[in-house]
Amino acid sequence: MRQLLGLLWILLFITGGAIVSWLFVKEMSSTRTLSSFLEEQIDVSGVPIAQNSYVTDREGSQIAEFQPEENRKYVSLSHFPERARAAFIATEDQKYYEHQGIDPLGVIRALISNASTGSIEEGASTITQQATRNIYFSHQQTYERKVAEVLFAYQLEQTYTKNEILEMYMNTIYFGEGIYGFETASLSYFGKPSSGLSLAQTAFLAAIPANPSYYHPVEHPDRTRERQQWILEKMEETNAITAEEKSQAGQETVSIDLQKSKANPYPDYTDYVKHEFRQLVAQNEGWAEQINQAAESEKKALYEKLNTRTEQLLQSGITIHTAMDSDLQTQLTEKSRSYWQQRSIEGAAVIADHRAGAITAISGGADYREYEFNRAFQAYRQPGSVWKPLLVYGPYLEEKERSINDLVSTKKYCAASYCPENEGGTAKERVTIEHALAFSYNTSALRLMHQTGLDSSFQYLEKFEWSKLTPEDRQYAAALGGIEYGVSPVELTSAYTVFSSGGTYEPPRAITSVSDADGEILFEWERQETVVWSRETNDQLREALRTTVLSGTASTLKELGDVSGKTGTSNNTKDSWFAGYDSRYTMGVWHGYDEPRSLNPEDSAISFWKTMYPSLYEKSGQP
Repeated sequence: MRQLLGLLWILLFITGGAIVSWLFVKEMSSTRTLSSFLEEQIDVSGVPIAQNSYVTDREGSQIAEFQPEENRKYVSLSHFPERARAAFIATEDQKYYEHQGIDPLGVIRALISNASTGSIEEGASTITQQATRNIYFSHQQTYERKVAEVLFAYQLEQTYTKNEILEMYMNTIYFGEGIYGFETASLSYFGKPSSGLSLAQTAFLAAIPANPSYYHPVEHPDRTRERQQWILEKMEETNAITAEEKSQAGQETVSIDLQKSKANPYPDYTDYVKHEFRQLVAQNEGWAEQINQAAESEKKALYEKLNTRTEQLLQSGITIHTAMDSDLQTQLTEKSRSYWQQRSIEGAAVIADHRAGAITAISGGADYREYEFNRAFQAYRQPGSVWKPLLVYGPYLEEKERSINDLVSTKKYCAASYCPENEGGTAKERVTIEHALAFSYNTSALRLMHQTGLDSSFQYLEKFEWSKLTPEDRQYAAALGGIEYGVSPVELTSAYTVFSSGGTYEPPRAITSVSDADGEILFEWERQETVVWSRETNDQLREALRTTVLSGTASTLKELGDVSGKTGTSNNTKDSWFAGYDSRYTMGVWHGYDEPRSLNPEDSAISFWKTMYPSLYEKSGQP
């Protein structure tokens, strides 16, 4: 009965073949060719091969690898050794450079074999068909999929050269363990690029894709070696290697050392890099402008499209070049983890090299893990008095053309029914503006902001980047940091770089550039210099912030050298801040709890700032 069914299958195949041949001839004789028809129906112009992307530090060293679901390092065909290519051609498709994507004789053999067994057991797929399957289809064995595969393979041959298709194939083969592509397999199983493989290692690796589970090189090395010997025989038969080379390779011992994906050593920083990359794409491709101009009902869809576009780029083999200082990042991570964990508090810290206009190190929390809540850029907390130089004193000095030596009262003051008190209830008749800032008198800050005006004060503040500032925040409580959502440590630290830039603000960035898989520059940040206030105003603010350290609320730092900055606490000390700078670095630190509650006095942000500061120059030895 089984043989009868097999003969029936063969008869049907011959009959069907005759009909298909007649239709093919008829089609080719018409004015519309098969090629043009398939070109309309099947689009293979875009090849959706997901591949890993990479992040480098300021020295160009790789610090992280962003992997899609398929772990793949895509390389050009020329990168693969000639013998690796020969191994697959000898075993998978010896007529690869002769056919147009389909091997008719191979198909007939497979159909006869399948008919005799009553199931699909032999595929007879060419390298082109296998590349098509790897890129566009699942590996489910059905006649429908096989037909589609043939059509796609034909069209792939019309669109790409043989070498281009072979490159796709060698980058999409599956090697088990979530590893795709010959290069990734070489790095994973041997810890070196494919160009460094011996003939024996090349053939051993080429044995795996036939059945990655059955020929698993770690679990079933004997099976893999058996197929390796067969591959070497095929390579000799096709004159890819000599008999002597085959013999030597067959006797070589091949040892596998499976390289598991290494944990990202800098998740605090690289997670921020992903966040900033999305912003970079939005700026360079016009998404930011579209979103800003869109109605609220349209913004969600635009954000989703931006996210999709960002993920597409992250799966295209790009390299994101950053300004991260690996030594400084390591120091910040180790010190912040230790400090915050010992005190059972949370925190975040950001270091910017304001000379370079770059963010060089980030700490996202006491026990930060990759893709978790990164407090450095995702936590928005009340800034307290650390905001005063930006919202109150800078705008007042600039608008009123006054001096920090002018006098201001510290006595009780109300504006629009808002009547804050000074820390400890202290009040003096009159002090200099410099003294009022250095000792953080709330009543003086409110007075000056009232004189400047809400609108004028906020016009200066809005020259910085605050993602959650709202129209409702435009009220007098903001003088002391009382706003609806708050600010992030990245935003605050970035804003404080204005004091080291002569009053001109340009956001410091983690990303310096992004290049594609061929090394061509895709994206760079556009220069965004904004004059916030005059150099004269900026110099006065710097003097007052220096006094804050020498004799004011940050006097515990006075022995550190030429350091300036400002402290800040929110109501009931639920948030503690210190943002400070010297001749090269600006560092912002936040302390608090995820569920806000009062901090102990010894857990102030300035205490960690003081602990971390010497590490900024641990390598160079000087500012």
